[in-house]
Amino acid sequence: MEFLILGAFEVFQYYAAAKAVVGAARIVDNLANDEAPRVGDMARVALAFTGADIDIPPGSSNVATELADAAPEVVAREMAGKVVQDKADAYSASKDKHTSDTSPTVNVRFCNSDLKKKLGDPTRIPEESMRKCRSSEFLQVGDVIRAKKDLKWDCGTRINEGTFGELKERDESNKDDLWLVRWWDDTSAKKYAYSRHIKKCKPSEFFRVGDRVQAKHDMTTTQGVRISKGTFGKLKERRASDRKWLVDWVSIGNIHTKKKNIEKCTESEYIAVGDIVKATSRLKWKSGETVEKGTLGKLKQKMENGNWLVKWYDKKNKVGEKKSTKKDFSKCKPSEYFAKDDIMALVHDLTFENGKIRVPKGTLCTYL
Repeated sequence: MEFLILGAFEVFQYYAAAKAVVGAARIVDNLANDEAPRVGDMARVALAFTGADIDIPPGSSNVATELADAAPEVVAREMAGKVVQDKADAYSASKDKHTSDTSPTVNVRFCNSDLKKKLGDPTRIPEESMRKCRSSEFLQVGDVIRAKKDLKWDCGTRINEGTFGELKERDESNKDDLWLVRWWDDTSAKKYAYSRHIKKCKPSEFFRVGDRVQAKHDMTTTQGVRISKGTFGKLKERRASDRKWLVDWVSIGNIHTKKKNIEKCTESEYIAVGDIVKATSRLKWKSGETVEKGTLGKLKQKMENGNWLVKWYDKKNKVGEKKSTKKDFSKCKPSEYFAKDDIMALVHDLTFENGKIRVPKGTLCTYL
């Protein structure tokens, strides 16, 4: 608001002196609507100030040429329109980059330990100042990784290149570069490794207990149970000794299966309790309650006949939990929603404490 008041005051000073009524009025109107003034209007005020008599219509392609011919450069720099433009540019540049902005704010926890100490934990930032990260953009506790090279520790422990492991802990004292890894080798050793020596795995590269799997082909177990290709199951136990893993097959139960007979499902191939979904059309229940197409919800419980209990996040109608069929919704991609503990990245620089602390674009934080 400060630049609006000062800008308007300076414009009217030149307006009074030069009687540039139309141009000055338009500039003030632009400022009132947080818009940059038109070049033509700025030129009118400037040229009236110098005594020139040139009419430059808004949008004229030769404004710069006529202005240069009509007034010295020093006058052009001092003109009211230039003053206003500078203030408008400064305002626009800072509008979306300060935590004092009026957009909705959310709590986050910066991943950098130094920032957490300086700004507090949690920290509030504008919601529009962040985006959800892709899985490949960060490391966090629980991630499955593999060694990028042969690793050796002073105690004599060795890990071969390509060995898988799970991140168990982050060393806060070393700027988040050192991680405690439980290696998936014969010793199940827990050893620290630098992030430059490990690589995050894609979900398709590994199996672990709890993964959703499916049968790669028709098969019959030693107990005589037939499992059709595509049958879904959940991995319950891994046995490295004989490569036979315990799978809880849908409608069949727990059966040991060789690893070569199963494949890991992608996120889009199954739905489960806890998944975030969206309405595929406008939904209406007998009670008269409705949710609009695209409304997000969370699967709370699988019910009889393939139906689901869904908690709909509809702030307007406050529908809450409703029985829904599978055709009523589709599973969301991770990029389509924010959830607690998501890793986010800043989309531009942010400043705190009146500009004393600057947090650069791309800085990672956890959504709380």
